[in-house]
Amino acid sequence: METIKDELSLPYDEELERAVLGAIITFPEHSEFIFSNLKPEDFFSEKNRIIFTALHSIYTDGLVIDLSLIKIYLEKSGNYEKVGGLDYIKLLIEEAAVPSVLQQIVDVLREKRIRRSLIQISQTIIQKAKEKQKDIDSLLEEAENLIFSITENKEITAYHHFSDVLKETLVIINELAKKETVITGVPTGFYEIDRLTTGFHPGDLVIIAARPGMGKTSFALSILHYLSVIEGLPTAFFSLEMSKEQIAMRLLGEESKIPLRKIRSGFLSTEELEKIAEVSLKMMKAPLYIDDTASISILDLKAKARRLKKEADVKLIVVDYLQLLSSGRRSENRQQEVAEISRSLKALAKELGIPVVALAQLSRQAEMRSDKRPQLADLRESGAIEQDADLVMFIHRPEYYKKNPSPQEEGLAEIIIAKQRNGPTGIVNLVFIKEITKFENLASKTDIIEESEDSEDFIDYTESEGGVEF
Repeated sequence: METIKDELSLPYDEELERAVLGAIITFPEHSEFIFSNLKPEDFFSEKNRIIFTALHSIYTDGLVIDLSLIKIYLEKSGNYEKVGGLDYIKLLIEEAAVPSVLQQIVDVLREKRIRRSLIQISQTIIQKAKEKQKDIDSLLEEAENLIFSITENKEITAYHHFSDVLKETLVIINELAKKETVITGVPTGFYEIDRLTTGFHPGDLVIIAARPGMGKTSFALSILHYLSVIEGLPTAFFSLEMSKEQIAMRLLGEESKIPLRKIRSGFLSTEELEKIAEVSLKMMKAPLYIDDTASISILDLKAKARRLKKEADVKLIVVDYLQLLSSGRRSENRQQEVAEISRSLKALAKELGIPVVALAQLSRQAEMRSDKRPQLADLRESGAIEQDADLVMFIHRPEYYKKNPSPQEEGLAEIIIAKQRNGPTGIVNLVFIKEITKFENLASKTDIIEESEDSEDFIDYTESEGGVEF
């Protein structure tokens, strides 16, 4: 494939570049709009880039842009003669665009810059593809990251002076101080969990781990139900175990309070069918996106997550569950592969600026203890999960291990916050209503369906060892 060697073949419009620079000088009241929407890279001509940078420096210093200041700032950087001096500045003023067309010019310049970037990045990808020692999966990820760096309008390499970071941080702190709630991240809908964690935060990797039968999927779906159905926040659920239809049945059960066994069996009364139809109309508006691809690699998941963030602006992603993901490449052992997947999920959370919640299976060690409560050491197959996670929560239901649980233990679910990078650890008690596979706040415990308690053929549709959580 022939590469583009001639720089002049890259798309640009020098006349429009001059027009927008002239507008900054001639119509200073529109400078803020231009500086907010353009950056030096949007100018192909080097001298236009230099002048734009000088004008921006004058603007950020709080000074009024005029010919004398432009000359001073260009001389200070040693670029006054390089750009053509006063004659070129006067030409810019003569060709200044009128304010009514500035939006169109900005759009064209940005489009030209994106096209130039695409051409240059394509050349980079071609060169990388020719390197035989390059691993194909790494190459694909590099290529995708390069393309997304354009679409998200990011710098491929970016660093920030601490003073700038500090200013932005102080703005965030002041905004947080004005809030009337302690929740500063994405809420879970569980009051005590939100109080201890202040919500799930952007860039955080959240691990929800448990032994089979504890209700990991149910807990995650209860959070997604709250966020998407009640709060209307866009969320995504990657289910490697359950089908999309099973997930929909679960959520219908949560919303309608009709036992899951009845929905699955189809033995529903007219009133129950009407109730399901009623809640379905409400839930159809929920911005929840489900991907039930059974065998998915971490690279594919990341690609899909990026698209969901770009197209739907999802605020939280749930992966069910971590150990079912594959790295898509050969690893020396499973521990290494899980460690790579864990790092990739943390990197994805940081890249997208949203919480990524990954469910995880625990080893049998917990069941060897007398109280059966899980610990961080029980995280299966890799200590890297604990290391990468910002928040680790375990689910423990004491009644699960007892033939005759006490009344206090019936329906009790302990959410053990075992690790929190930026907050306290502790235990929060919730209620697990197994008839509808839903977790609720302890204060809202109610008798949902008396019929299911009295039924002799009641089936507990929680997950079983090695099976699917229904």
